[in-house]
Amino acid sequence: MRAETGGESAAQTYDIVIANGRVMDPESGRDEVANVGINGRSIATISTAKLKGRRTIDAANLVVAPGFVDLHAHGQNPKGEYYQVLDGVTTAIDAEGGAMPIAPFLAALSGKALVNFGATASHQCARREVISNAPCSGHGAINPDAGSRDRRAYTAPATPEQQRAIVAALDREVAAGALGYGLGIEYTPGAGRSEIYDIFKAAAATRAPVFVHVRSRPLDPAPGVPIAVAQEVIANAAVTGAPLQIVHLHSTGLRDTPVLIDMVKRARQRGLDITSEAYPYTAGSTSIGSEFFRDGWQERSGISFGDLQWPATGERLTKDSFERYRREQPNAAVVVHMIPEDVVDAIIAEPEISIASDGMPWVTSGEHPRGAGTYGRVLGRYVRERKTLGLMAALRKMALMPAQRLEAVSPQMARKGRVKVGADADITIFDPATVADVATFEKPMQASAGIRHVLVNGQPVVRDGKLVAGMFPGEAITGIAKR
Repeated sequence: MRAETGGESAAQTYDIVIANGRVMDPESGRDEVANVGINGRSIATISTAKLKGRRTIDAANLVVAPGFVDLHAHGQNPKGEYYQVLDGVTTAIDAEGGAMPIAPFLAALSGKALVNFGATASHQCARREVISNAPCSGHGAINPDAGSRDRRAYTAPATPEQQRAIVAALDREVAAGALGYGLGIEYTPGAGRSEIYDIFKAAAATRAPVFVHVRSRPLDPAPGVPIAVAQEVIANAAVTGAPLQIVHLHSTGLRDTPVLIDMVKRARQRGLDITSEAYPYTAGSTSIGSEFFRDGWQERSGISFGDLQWPATGERLTKDSFERYRREQPNAAVVVHMIPEDVVDAIIAEPEISIASDGMPWVTSGEHPRGAGTYGRVLGRYVRERKTLGLMAALRKMALMPAQRLEAVSPQMARKGRVKVGADADITIFDPATVADVATFEKPMQASAGIRHVLVNGQPVVRDGKLVAGMFPGEAITGIAKR
């Protein structure tokens, strides 16, 4: 590919030069050994000619890629960011769970963040505010919040007046900079179909995307129940025109995942703005005290106590230990082994489904390895070892597609997910021969291997595989949507 420059001479001295790396840009398809010149926060030039820099990073035999963009990152705190940046992530957004109010969440991380951060408006928090009069105080991972003991916020149907107030609260936060509407409907079983439809109508008016963890699978003897719960939100998007992302499609669909993938692809072919994402693991994770485990959970998901794993000890649970932990530590996370491996393999190889970690906040000794190893696992297991996914396709799924999902609501994201002149210098440099996840279900708090250097907004935060002390260049990613 012909050298690309920003109109400056190769004789110029750049703040940082990344030299002799394999530069890969999933937007343009660039894939060549080249040098990258960075000035300030931006990529100033990409050239096969030698460049002079005040600092030089030797990237020989390494891949120079856009920093990974994780749109499903609950770990919005220092420990979560630590493991994510060592996994190559440069932007981490909590788009499913969200935050409310958005302002204290953004303020808590400003000037203290390793990576770029942001969140949607939280539907669960809106219900707490309206139904239980127990508003949230930002984001649970970073803002102190005792949580609501009033389960009505999650289980009670909303009156028509409350539905209007819930939508108004969400719209208020979207106007204040939230990146869309974050719905975890499985955790709010009291939220009726008309309430969810009203939120989609609001999203259509603001053009801010809806990120949805779909409703619980009902106890229905007819096959294809996961299809039905996805159809609810796909229909809402089709009727209203709201942008939609269905989160972790494979843990929603289980054996019906191929049908859900087909539905998403056909919707897109018909011009609907519907996308989805997945993580490369056969287990999910959730709070043991959540509504996921209300009566009927075993029948709904086809699992039992022995499919649950307690991260603090690694033990598989029994009826007695499950009830004890649920009673004594309701906010602690439990790992749920329920996704068939061939389903995971198929969705990670699917070009139109992006990658997102669904990483938890690391409030205990470790919740789930996906918060530390998602991106290293995709590159090591699926690209290098199994060769079920090409490297450029993987970078598109991990960087470009997530950035594009947010561009309409946040113009900042048009400068993320690419390696090109004018883009923000959010860059991950890794060794394709060694990159891999190290975190396991038994020892989840282990950083990935092979991630050699990471830059966020032009500032090195990882050097030679180790965190650079005292660097906090992460910035708030905010929305511009208004009614």
